[in-house]
Amino acid sequence: MNYKVFLVEDEIIAREGIRDAIDWAAAGYQFCGEASDGEIALPIIRERRPDIVITDIKMPFMDGLQLCRILKETLPTTKIMILSGHDEFRYAQEAIQIGVTEYLLKPIVAQDLLAALRKIAGQIDQERQAREHLDALHAQMSTHQPVLRERCLLDLVAGSSSITDFMEQARSLEIDLLAPWYQVLVMHAMPPSATVAPLYTVYQQIDAIVAASLGESRSVVAFKHGMEDTILIVKGETRVDVIQRADGLAAALRQRVAEQIGCRAMIGSGDPTERLSLISQSFSQALAQISSFEPPVEVEPYDHDHLHGGAIVMKARAYIDANYADPAMSLSQAAAHVLLSPTYFSAVFRREVGETFIDYLTHVRIRKAIELLRSTSLTASEIAYRIGYQNPRYFYSVFRKVVGQPPNEFRRHS
Repeated sequence: MNYKVFLVEDEIIAREGIRDAIDWAAAGYQFCGEASDGEIALPIIRERRPDIVITDIKMPFMDGLQLCRILKETLPTTKIMILSGHDEFRYAQEAIQIGVTEYLLKPIVAQDLLAALRKIAGQIDQERQAREHLDALHAQMSTHQPVLRERCLLDLVAGSSSITDFMEQARSLEIDLLAPWYQVLVMHAMPPSATVAPLYTVYQQIDAIVAASLGESRSVVAFKHGMEDTILIVKGETRVDVIQRADGLAAALRQRVAEQIGCRAMIGSGDPTERLSLISQSFSQALAQISSFEPPVEVEPYDHDHLHGGAIVMKARAYIDANYADPAMSLSQAAAHVLLSPTYFSAVFRREVGETFIDYLTHVRIRKAIELLRSTSLTASEIAYRIGYQNPRYFYSVFRKVVGQPPNEFRRHS
């Protein structure tokens, strides 16, 4: 790697001696210019943007220290090497305080100059690698931001993160949720049984309707919970304001989903709240309201009355969402997590969610597969293993059944 070097020295003999003493190209450097003082050097340095500036301290018009101060403000990544005489140590100390990388005592020996340049080049390499690593992390964060945003909001409504943690994550993920009042809506879509379109296509259409209904509105934060459910946190200035917004949005979504794709949208509504910490309670109430729309299912009595079906399923779904990549994930495992028998848990889950445990797990996994197909270059087989399938062929079969096309074809069309 070549490093661009610029020299500032008022003594012409010293300047030419330094310039001609080194075979710059052979040493891995590009000598990009020279000047007799800081005032002349500054516009040239700004234009050519050298990696390293070698400058004398004492010069007419603009001395080396003045030049260093300006460069540290305008070109902070440029490294500066100071040249000083034995009687200029006080200036050298000030230069180090400014942030000069290296300084050499005159007379300059080519070997010492090269050693100092190699030391500076090492620092430049380390900083470049650190910046590249940081840029890669930022790019990765940007790519995965929708997934991280969804997880952050799911943790909030499930009550599994503190408000302090949520606020820190929300700031980094650009989630604008602060408002005087909140109300949670949960929309559960029920595709018609006679539909011939793949379920994923139907849910995509529903998501498009939600997006179109919200437009550029900053008063609603919407995100997915599994493939079928959409959670909407409605914000308002007053209790009346947030209730009116939530009721109007729910009515509009029901009508548009029914008219545009002939699908029934059940929308549960929680109570309004002034506190972020109570959003999970509003979410539980919305889930419970949705479950009351479903036809009752005969199940064995449950003796923990304080845990209604909605709360049980919310806990189970959060567990599934966090552990879907575990190949051992099963109905029994999820039932044990919520302290229920598999038979009873299966009945409660189907009643509350509207589909079986295995269907829900499959949809979670396929949705994660879709995210990875869109945002990474992982092969379909690698994605299969990442989302909990140990047999890639089985994953292909399931993906095609749910989405309507194989993974690789979906990636090409996306």
